[in-house]
Amino acid sequence: MIPVRSILLTPGPATTSQRVKQAQIVADICPREIEFGRLQEKIGRRLLEVVQGEDTHGAVVFAGSGTCAVEACISSLVAADGKILVLINGAYGLRISEMCHIHLGQEQVIVHETGYDQLPDLTALAALLTRDRAITHLVAVHHETTTGVLNPIEELSELTRRLGVTFIVDAMSSYAGIPIDLRRTSIDVLISSSNKCIQGMPGISFAICRNELLSPPANYRPRSLYMDLYKQHAGFHSSLQMRFTPPVQVLYALDAALDEFFEESQTKRYMRYCDCWEILTTGMNELGFRMAVPNLPQSKLLTTFLMPPHPNFFFDTMHDALLAEGFTIYPGKVGQIDCFRLANIGQIGPKDIKAFLGVLRQFLIESQIDLRQDMPAQNGASAKIAEYTS
Repeated sequence: MIPVRSILLTPGPATTSQRVKQAQIVADICPREIEFGRLQEKIGRRLLEVVQGEDTHGAVVFAGSGTCAVEACISSLVAADGKILVLINGAYGLRISEMCHIHLGQEQVIVHETGYDQLPDLTALAALLTRDRAITHLVAVHHETTTGVLNPIEELSELTRRLGVTFIVDAMSSYAGIPIDLRRTSIDVLISSSNKCIQGMPGISFAICRNELLSPPANYRPRSLYMDLYKQHAGFHSSLQMRFTPPVQVLYALDAALDEFFEESQTKRYMRYCDCWEILTTGMNELGFRMAVPNLPQSKLLTTFLMPPHPNFFFDTMHDALLAEGFTIYPGKVGQIDCFRLANIGQIGPKDIKAFLGVLRQFLIESQIDLRQDMPAQNGASAKIAEYTS
């Protein structure tokens, strides 16, 4: 039986193909069998190929959501005498900061926080890293899915390389969506999961680490049993088995999703996403919705829109009407600002986005909501956020 296709305009899980779904229907197999170990080995190798990291990096795979792999890196990589600088301009940078304060001492964590509608201050960061040479690691979110903004990892990569600081990148919702080439950047650790732009199922996360970082330092003391990055890597390579039970079917689905990625190619996938984004943002603007941060670099994978201050508009009512037609949307995470997010990742295309806009347009008509006259002009993030929330 073929399930009804749903369009998930959410930051993950994303819409998957029938091929990926079907890949989960396999004969029962014990994950300790060598056949399954070789499948995992192949998946790890292909995860590196997505970002051209085969010669310089290794993939460490965990059974868990993306947060699992991020926390594994934070808890494992920063030594007892290390110090980490956390960049925050959204909810996911804030989450990493919380992890750091759980696993590390207060004196080991420094935060550089800017507004949700601002990029990190590269000049201030350079001065801070130059002044405090005790900082050993810097961690940043590439695609901050709080807003859909892209943080400048190329510039940050060059800065950390020059100063000898290990650079950790949360690429949860940019990996396999936006081209990343580890041969051309000095990213030391790149973290993502199976259910975003790689278009697989939830349940697997992974850290792509520079090879020399995969051996623990002499004074290493684990801070976690499950999320020990070093033991996870060493354990798999000694036995071709995860230390703890893996989600078998999810890994078969990930293998199929990787097939689809390489058949489509990174360039064509990003172009498809960009085409969807152009149609989406143009259509939303024509309907009267306004972007939260229009003047910052956009990922073209997700966009945050402000809730319109119309007396007939209620997000839950819009959500339910769209869900009834097969489209799932997601509320926002921008502090206290009322907003919602629309992602255009996953196995979707321009036809799906146009269909979504048609359903949304009909909802507005039936709800007697005309936003085109009520909304302020799109003229800058900070001013516009103030208009919406005043």
